[in-house]
Amino acid sequence: MYAQRLFLIYVAKNDEWVLRKEEDWDYISQMSRFLQHWMKKTFNLKMPVSADILPVIPGKIFDRMSVSYLARDHSSRGKSIYHFYLSYFKPFWTDCQTEGYSSDNFGMIYWERPKGLSSTSVERIKFLAETNCVKISHLLSHEIMRMMGKSRKIYFDGVHELCEKHRRGKLPFLYFNDRFDLVPNTESYHFSTIDIKKMATQGM
Repeated sequence: MYAQRLFLIYVAKNDEWVLRKEEDWDYISQMSRFLQHWMKKTFNLKMPVSADILPVIPGKIFDRMSVSYLARDHSSRGKSIYHFYLSYFKPFWTDCQTEGYSSDNFGMIYWERPKGLSSTSVERIKFLAETNCVKISHLLSHEIMRMMGKSRKIYFDGVHELCEKHRRGKLPFLYFNDRFDLVPNTESYHFSTIDIKKMATQGM
């Protein structure tokens, strides 16, 4: 199923979401606009992107926060929308190299938060770009290329081969400023992604 739009959902514990909103929401809002721009430039995909916060009350033994919990939330919201969860927990199991999970029109990552840095500090923004934004671009690439009809060898194996080259320093990540312009990492940047155009088997 081809998703109609991308919906980023920031997951926070019910007693923490107000603080999390103060610290992370400006970045997430701007990142949603960046991702819409990035998908158009990278995949020629015009997909609206929106974002919201999901405050949750951690459940008891049989209803603890998990990928299954988020999958049920995804189903209740409508499977025609690509829901991407930015979560405070890691998936128990994943076949992806990120601390995340991906399936049809559904994705989640463990949203890491730096400690001891103000919400507007340059170092904090760099951390969010290099840690979370990169992981999101990784999982989005899996799902977008699957939606475009690419084979598993391309949308799964190919993306992982590319990310391994990034991880080992053989290929640099891409860096973008707050106007979404591509910049070197020696300049101020707000977002960072994998470089899909360097995939040997992308067939784009």
